[in-house]
Amino acid sequence: MVNSGGGDHPRAVERLTALWALNEAGLGGLIHAMKIPFTGIVVGSTAVVLIALIAHFAERKAAALLKATVIVLLVKAAASPHTPLPAYAAVAFQGLAGALLFGYLPAPRLAALILGLLALWQGAVQKLVVMTLLYGAPLWDSVDAVGRWIIGMFGGGPGALSPTGWVLTLYLGYYTLGGLVTGWLAGAIPREIDRALEELPPPEPAAPAAPDLPAGPAAKPWWHRTPFRAGLVLAALLLAVTLISPGEGGLARGMKVLLRAALVVGIWMLAARPVIRWGLARFQRREQSVYGADVTRAMSQLPGLRRAAAAAWAQSGDRRGLRRWKRFLVQLVVRALANDP
Repeated sequence: MVNSGGGDHPRAVERLTALWALNEAGLGGLIHAMKIPFTGIVVGSTAVVLIALIAHFAERKAAALLKATVIVLLVKAAASPHTPLPAYAAVAFQGLAGALLFGYLPAPRLAALILGLLALWQGAVQKLVVMTLLYGAPLWDSVDAVGRWIIGMFGGGPGALSPTGWVLTLYLGYYTLGGLVTGWLAGAIPREIDRALEELPPPEPAAPAAPDLPAGPAAKPWWHRTPFRAGLVLAALLLAVTLISPGEGGLARGMKVLLRAALVVGIWMLAARPVIRWGLARFQRREQSVYGADVTRAMSQLPGLRRAAAAAWAQSGDRRGLRRWKRFLVQLVVRALANDP
């Protein structure tokens, strides 16, 4: 059992690193079962909380977080080899930002708050950059045209902020609010874990009665995947623009955007993606020789941590939505640190 309080607790850091890896590679079923919109926020928020906890239990915070980041990346590559490349970028960004903030800021709660904002902004901006690279300025022109047409239908006039501005403001505002909540939770939860560890750990249910984690969604068919759905949204926008302004070259603009998207996807799939995959494989081989034993220990803990997650999920059944997620996280961390799952 890990004692609460500050100081260096290598076992706690190791167990929390394994939990972070489990979050990246195996808790999607829980998030799917909760049916929360923008579920990527939940994965990112959980990672921020676990990073804050690693910093809480580590003496050399920056070094511990850098090592944990490498281990999580290696476990993710081994356990989920088909993970999209942006997911690795998100993990690396969260770990590096956490190492800098917790390593050099004297106030852990301030570091947690800034990390929560940065982690969620990174995910939001990454999506916007991808959409802009794929479709270019005509995407936002189409959003503006459709938005102004809708406003005109309701008798509204041109406002100070364009429809695109409203969309981006609401979108980034949603992630900013999520980042603030995440940062507050990441700053407050270490003390809650300390208090819980001072008490007796929750009783372990009998192994045969332990519930299973909710199953994640089945593999999506190609027509449900994000690029296809994004293409449908784009096609709908361009069709709307063509119908709204048929004499202004809407169809020609639409064809140019589709050709641009096809060219960008082709460059990504045939050139950039293989090079990045090669670099990731090289990184994996090099770091595996240094952290191989740590990765093996982390992966050996995943089955036990899954059982602890199942028990914590069942124990949090009296809550709903994000309140259940917070209770689940506390129970899972306490079980992971107080027992040997």
